[in-house]
Amino acid sequence: MTNPIKYPQPPVELPGVVEAYLYDCAPTDGCGVCAALVKELEEARTAKGWSAAYEAAAEVRNHPHAKRGRR
Repeated sequence: MTNPIKYPQPPVELPGVVEAYLYDCAPTDGCGVCAALVKELEEARTAKGWSAAYEAAAEVRNHPHAKRGRR
C-alpha cells in the first residue's frame, strides 16, 4: 500500500513558459506608441508590477498598424 501525501505541496513552477506567454510581444519598428509601451512594460517588470506588465504587453500585441503594400 502507498502512503499518500495528506498536506499541500508547493506549486509547480514552469520557468519561462508562463512568463513568455504573458509578457512576450513584438513591437513594430518606428512606432512611437509601441516604443512607449515596451518602456512601460520593462519598468513594470522591473518593479514587479505584473498586472501593469501584462496590460502593456497586451496593448503592444493589439496595437493596430496600417498594412503596407495592400490597396
